[in-house]
Amino acid sequence: MAHAIAIPKLGLTMTDCTLRSWEKADGEKVTEGETLYTIETEKITSEIQADRDGYLERAAAVDTVCAVGARIGWLHDTAGAVGRGASATDTASAAPAPIAAPVPADADAGVEAGAAVPLSLRAVAADGTRLLVSPIARRLAATRGMDLSGIVGSGPGGAILRRDVETAAPPARGAAPAPAPAASRASGADPRPVPAPAPAPAAIARDAGDRVAARRPLDGMRRTIAETMMRSLSTSAQMTGFARVDMAEAMRLRAACLASEAEFGVRVTWTDIVLKAAAAALRAVPALNRAIVGDEIVEWACVDIGLAVALDDGLIVPVLRDVDTKSIAEIARERRDLVDRARTGRLRRHEIEGATFTLSNFGSYDGDFETPILQPPQSALLGIGRIADEAVVRDGLVVARPTMMLSLTFDHRLIDGAVAGRFRSKLRAFLEDPMLLAARLR
Repeated sequence: MAHAIAIPKLGLTMTDCTLRSWEKADGEKVTEGETLYTIETEKITSEIQADRDGYLERAAAVDTVCAVGARIGWLHDTAGAVGRGASATDTASAAPAPIAAPVPADADAGVEAGAAVPLSLRAVAADGTRLLVSPIARRLAATRGMDLSGIVGSGPGGAILRRDVETAAPPARGAAPAPAPAASRASGADPRPVPAPAPAPAAIARDAGDRVAARRPLDGMRRTIAETMMRSLSTSAQMTGFARVDMAEAMRLRAACLASEAEFGVRVTWTDIVLKAAAAALRAVPALNRAIVGDEIVEWACVDIGLAVALDDGLIVPVLRDVDTKSIAEIARERRDLVDRARTGRLRRHEIEGATFTLSNFGSYDGDFETPILQPPQSALLGIGRIADEAVVRDGLVVARPTMMLSLTFDHRLIDGAVAGRFRSKLRAFLEDPMLLAARLR
């Protein structure tokens, strides 16, 4: 039997992905639970495990853009069946309505007969020639006014990828963009027109060559962030309150943790201490650990805190689970592992979903305070600034004390200002007198 390997849907918004690697070779024995291949979506790289034993036959090349449900290979019951694909007697075991299907030899120029090519790669050039082009490359070419027929693809089956468009010569200044072909279903051509580039703003259009350093499509992670942030602001009543915290005692706590670094096996950061204090404050003021879901107010039983991690061109929020039940050392170890894997693109889907609250440390880039935007459907997000000496009055004297600003954004539809104030006060108490956390340090 040939059991189809199909691209899984890992999130509600996932429509396609890029196949980044195969972990097994053709004909190699695969054991259920082993990592079989990796895919990259708009946010993360995910390792996909085999759901059964078998012998691998690959049908899609690395760097192929595949739609959800696309059949990219098979697992055969016997080694001798490798190379046959799915036989007529095996169709019942194949993925239903696969999006990547064998393409006839004459359907797309440059495609090997019988190769599995995702339909999302098909496009039409200005001269009506049918091509293979990734969605990102198609949008980029349209933005630049480039004719796809003049670009040589380096992808599987000659598919044009983003790198091919980026390295291709742009059209001469003043040249008109290539017109979209009038394709029709009757002719067998792809009926979807190639989108025309958006008109440039007047200021840019006057002297584009001198004023524009580069252009690229708003896609991938950047598009996801843009859409999420706008949706957050338009669907909730966000308000931000601030509080100043004296961090002198927290500094002593961190010094004690650093002295035990060898025992802990990890270096404790300010973020770890604030994560612990925030989790304790959420238990003390559970109204902030709630969300509006549909027509209901949901209060979460767990304290799962998302931690905003900056990437080269975006942001990702891995989630630390049950933070209130863990020691500072345990939090530090989990935080370091998640951040390391976030920055190398090795997080799995479940590790970026389900946070009930979020922490953003803009003090790491010398920020004092900001007004962070909520991560839907959460109702509260805490931002922490840098720690800096400040002149304050203590016992009638002006002294220098290390202080930090807290920025708490909350959804005013669900959380009243007084409730948010209680949370800030409780959090400040935990940070200014860490002995209050002693029973929670286990």
